[in-house]
Amino acid sequence: MRLAALLVVLAGCSGFIEKRAASTTYSILEKSQVAARREADVEIARAALPGGLMQIEAFALAYPWHRGFQTMRAEVLCQYATGFVFDDWEDASLAAREGAEALAARVERLTARCIEANLALLPAAWRSARAQGGAAWLALLPKARRAHADALRWIATSEAVLLALAPMQRIATLPVIEATLARSIELAPGAHDSDAELMLGTLQAGRSRFLGGDDGTAMFAAARAQLGAGGLIADVMFARGVAVARQDRALFTATLQRVLAADLAAWPERRLANELARIKAQRYLAAIDALIPAS
Repeated sequence: MRLAALLVVLAGCSGFIEKRAASTTYSILEKSQVAARREADVEIARAALPGGLMQIEAFALAYPWHRGFQTMRAEVLCQYATGFVFDDWEDASLAAREGAEALAARVERLTARCIEANLALLPAAWRSARAQGGAAWLALLPKARRAHADALRWIATSEAVLLALAPMQRIATLPVIEATLARSIELAPGAHDSDAELMLGTLQAGRSRFLGGDDGTAMFAAARAQLGAGGLIADVMFARGVAVARQDRALFTATLQRVLAADLAAWPERRLANELARIKAQRYLAAIDALIPAS
């Protein structure tokens, strides 16, 4: 009896120790994300992210019951896919360099993993709706809750990235992407540095150029109000979306030059995001003749 009791106590201690270890590790990883947002050297962040992702993958496998690790895994995977890798493709595509097709294929593989990781965070009905197609997904959106907002935003963002890779082939996905982003905004306005607002505004602007209608101005205004002066990515995406849709070279140039003139040290908590925004601004200015041909 004493041995049996001891085994029960040890089993309980083991579970307690495991939970404490998971909690401590998760807390450290959360702080590492804060440190990453303060990083001023983009290449350091770029080089560190794949290794960090592998580490988080390991913790997600070690503690499958810990939702925090599963959520962090999905977010970091999506950041890498829709941020750095897509950014590489965009850079190669705008500059008409070799390698754009290989990068597009890599973006497709990684965004598929991003979507799967976020579907795993949603109730089973969402996976079923996705398998059935757009109509089933749209019918489920009104039932989404605040806890679903981040996963929905990442899924829609990934689909928007895929749309950018092949607009003509994937144009039919646009209404579902826009509806998903809109629902995410309803549930969590301004979340994750207003990513959903900025993406929806960009999509609306692109559509308005060819089909008319809302050009995304309201979405960008909302994002700017939420982000404040330090959210330079809002200006960059406004230029890429609204100014390009209007074919307004003056607005495009003035907006991006304002980003390049900003003192990035003024917003240390957003240093990495603003460094990336500056790189995009330089890229778009270099590609102005392709984006807005001189009349």
